[in-house]
Order: sequence, then C-alpha cells, then structure tokens
Amino acid sequence: MAVQYDFYKNPSPKENEGQTCYHARVVPYGTTDTVALAERIHSRCTVTPADVKAVLTSLSDVVIDELKAGNRVHIDGLGYLQITLECPTVQSPKEVRAESIRFKSIAFRPEAELKKRLCTTKFERISAKRHSVELADGQIDELLASFFATHIYMSRSDFQSLCGYTRPTANRRLKELRESGKLQIVGTRRSSLYVKGEGLGE
Repeated sequence: MAVQYDFYKNPSPKENEGQTCYHARVVPYGTTDTVALAERIHSRCTVTPADVKAVLTSLSDVVIDELKAGNRVHIDGLGYLQITLECPTVQSPKEVRAESIRFKSIAFRPEAELKKRLCTTKFERISAKRHSVELADGQIDELLASFFATHIYMSRSDFQSLCGYTRPTANRRLKELRESGKLQIVGTRRSSLYVKGEGLGE
C-alpha cells in the first residue's frame, strides 16, 4: 500500500505575497491506537494482546519518568527522545530563575536504520482533496456576513464547516480574524464562541 500525499500552500511572508509555493504532506489514512498495535504485535509473536498492551502502557510511564529525571531515552530501532525547554528572552543567563524555565516539547531523533528502512516507502497523490479549500479574505468576509445575518454566535466548528477548513486551518484563520477586529471572542477558553466584530462591517 502506498502512502497518500497532497500539496499544501506554504504560508507566504508578507514580502513574498506575489509568490505562491506548495509543499507535499502525507494525508493519513487514520490513526493506529494502542489496541491495534497490540493486535499487530501479537500476530508476530506468542505474546497475548493484553500483555502487549500492558507493556506498551508501562513503557509510556517509564519513558515519562526518565524524561522527567533529565535523561535522554533511546528505544532500539526507533531513536532518541529528549525534552526541550522554553524561557523568557534574556540578554544574560543571570536574569532567569529556575521558576521561569518551562517544559516546551519532546525532541525525537530517529535512528539511521529507521530512516533507511522508510526510504523505500512508495507514495501516490490522493485522488480526492481532503484538506482546506483556499478562500480569499473577501470570500471569508461574505460567508461571515451571511452567517451573522441569522446567527448571533459562531463556534469554531461552525466556522470550520462554513469555510470548508480543517481544524488547524480554522483555528489559524479565527486568530487572524480576531486580530483584525472582524471577530470577537466570548466565553471560556474551552467553549469559545465568536461574535461579529466592528472590522467586519455591515
């Protein structure tokens, strides 16, 4: 089975607004969870799916403990895991106290053998477009104006369906619309709603 891909438009810096470039990105078939992994591993050995799942769960817990202890974790056949940090921008290390250092993310460095085995992957372009459509700012404004003609509030999912966006693109465009004053956010962070802003006009 070949990995499906499609082309996505690069975010263009303002100084290069006239140039449109694209990059290829994998379009996942789905997500393989722990249960599915356990079944696949069971099919290759005599260990039961329940035992495999228990080991995978324990592996997750142990890896977290080791990372929190400041260790780098190496998993044979996969690669290395290590936490990354963030802190305020400073001109001297003396300006930052330990309380200001925060966990940022997990850095993963794959093993050379893993990358070598993946080099033989076959790819094919997806036949049906599954990522966000491209809309000009004026088109989005018209869609919003039409929506707010009959609604007071808009949710993220409303906006996503209205514009045909994926969730990440919808969140990014909503942020841009808030910053431009076309939308205003109300409610809590977990249940955010949006109302028409002055920047959207009549």
